[in-house]
Amino acid sequence: MIKRDAMESVIDVGSGFFLSIIIQITIFPLFELHPTIFENFQIALIFTVVSMTRSTLWRRFFRKRR
Repeated sequence: MIKRDAMESVIDVGSGFFLSIIIQITIFPLFELHPTIFENFQIALIFTVVSMTRSTLWRRFFRKRR
């Protein structure tokens, strides 16, 4: 069950990983932010890990309530 939850989170959040990089490249300059591609990758990776952790914890919380 835990492996399945983790895999689901990886697929769910991971699919947005590259989209987030594209969004950052598009939006950040509008706010006068000009990170390098590598920095955009790092930012996206941080948010991806946080999102995967959050999804897994919420899923476990609601399954325990059932």
